[in-house]
Amino acid sequence: MDTIILREKDFIDGVYCGKEDLTNIKGNLKIEKTGWCRFETYIFAKGYISAEGYISAKGNIFAEGDIFAEGDIFAKGNISAQGGISAQGYISAEGGILKATYGITAGLKIYAKTTIECGMRIFAGTSPWNWVTKEHREIKCGKLLSGKVAYGDLIETGLPEDDEVSKALQLLEEKGVLVSGKIIK
Repeated sequence: MDTIILREKDFIDGVYCGKEDLTNIKGNLKIEKTGWCRFETYIFAKGYISAEGYISAKGNIFAEGDIFAEGDIFAKGNISAQGGISAQGYISAEGGILKATYGITAGLKIYAKTTIECGMRIFAGTSPWNWVTKEHREIKCGKLLSGKVAYGDLIETGLPEDDEVSKALQLLEEKGVLVSGKIIK
């Protein structure tokens, strides 16, 4: 399996400007650059994704192998790996889902807007730095669907309701058609 290697020269002010199409990588992606590595699109790799720094994508980050970063892993979309997900810093799936076939490990907080799923254990706040506090051990999501919290504090916020469905139910209640969850007319 081929490996695409990105280096300092492939980034301008931390933003990827290289020639490789990272939306359909046939093999692995290895980022040999420290600091922030921002991608203006999503990343998809048939193999693993690894970074010496921080990974930030405007879309999803998906790997058929593992995802590993020596810094944070951040996506405006989902983060998904058919292997494990590991970061020495934060892991954040702002778009919704954080999913790994194996485990999820973060040196600091873990966040997913909607759900977290994994086949093994979840660790948050494992960094040995003396400034790491209870706040840095948070595993925050709408709902934990699978996986066992081995280290960290799970905070489930509830899944967002579908606004259209909520509005329709409210309208039926206001018209007296829906009472205690039952349609009466």
